[in-house]
Amino acid sequence: MSQNRPETTNELAEQARASNVEMSERVCLDMSHFKSVLRHLRKVDDNIILRMNTTNTAAAGECQIMFGVLQTAYARRDHDIEYCLRVLDRKIDERRAENTPSFSLQTQRRWLD
Repeated sequence: MSQNRPETTNELAEQARASNVEMSERVCLDMSHFKSVLRHLRKVDDNIILRMNTTNTAAAGECQIMFGVLQTAYARRDHDIEYCLRVLDRKIDERRAENTPSFSLQTQRRWLD
């Protein structure tokens, strides 16, 4: 995308779906990679001001489309974050079964590197 023009609605919708971004257990366990994926998934949000400033304010349909794009992006991120939380919880349970001492949840999450 050029810095001077906002994406088309179709480009924004594709970014929101992020079908080219795969969330996996490996991504969830690699914090650096996980943060990189989330940055990619936030691109729609990052460009919203530019997009809204170039949208005809009288075009209610355009705003409705943008709202749908944002809902799709939020749902995708929510799904991926929930997935990674389940992965981490499962890994913590596995480690907990191996280790009898009681550790804080934060300490247990550090085990997963």
